[in-house]
Amino acid sequence: MAVYNLTPSSEFNVLLTGDPHFVVQFADILETHDVPFSIFAQPDVFGGLELEEFGDSEVDEIADIIADYGIYADKVIPESRELLNAFTHIIDLSITPPFDRARHLDMAAAQNIAATVIVSVLTTTATELGMMAGCPTRTIGTSLAPSILSSVPFVEMSAGLNTTDRHVIRARQLFEHLGYSIEQVEDRVGLVQMRVLATIINEAAFAVMEGVASPEDIDQAMKLGTNYPKGPLAWADEIGLPYILLILDALHREYQQERYRPCVLIKQYVRAGWLGVGSGRGFYRYDS
Repeated sequence: MAVYNLTPSSEFNVLLTGDPHFVVQFADILETHDVPFSIFAQPDVFGGLELEEFGDSEVDEIADIIADYGIYADKVIPESRELLNAFTHIIDLSITPPFDRARHLDMAAAQNIAATVIVSVLTTTATELGMMAGCPTRTIGTSLAPSILSSVPFVEMSAGLNTTDRHVIRARQLFEHLGYSIEQVEDRVGLVQMRVLATIINEAAFAVMEGVASPEDIDQAMKLGTNYPKGPLAWADEIGLPYILLILDALHREYQQERYRPCVLIKQYVRAGWLGVGSGRGFYRYDS
């Protein structure tokens, strides 16, 4: 029988997994609030083996993966045995479809049987991912998005249909410790803020594609007319157009409604490598 080996003083110890870009941003927030954390990356690469057991090419591949986490490279767990019952919370910040992330999350959750599992629901629901990863009673959804993690004062969270109250409370405790106010909503793809924002961005992109107005004019009209802190197209560039496209695709797949059909212009920009601020070009151009 495994023993949950956290000491009484270990209020939080977080295991982060998911897209490196997203993970690093959330790691900044944890670091700011003195929350200890580790990063779990690519279990198929490590497979529970010591690094000395790999060949040179495999070691180079692992080094490249670890390097993706930048200043937090030393936080990456090099073997899965270090996962065993060490964490109070597992946070999965992937935005890929659920079947691409469930096995990874399953491994982390299975080795931390008491941990609360918090997952991004920008492209799925907590109910679906919890079932696929074998932890349905522990899974909480959140719609935090890349690039705007530190600029929003609140976080949305959703309990899966099978989630127990204990894990809802534990998720709230962590988010409150990180300085967020919390809105608990129903478990739906994208929850509320990102669902609405992605839809507005999509409509603004259609307006650009149809020649209704320039990105600058659309953003200015929205800031003046609705008191938005920034225009929807500038916001899209900041979040990253691939993320917006993934969210819209997931909403369209879930609801089968025309309003969620991604604008062709967003698709074309992503195909061209115009991904937003990080690539130097999206709806706007940016200095390198």
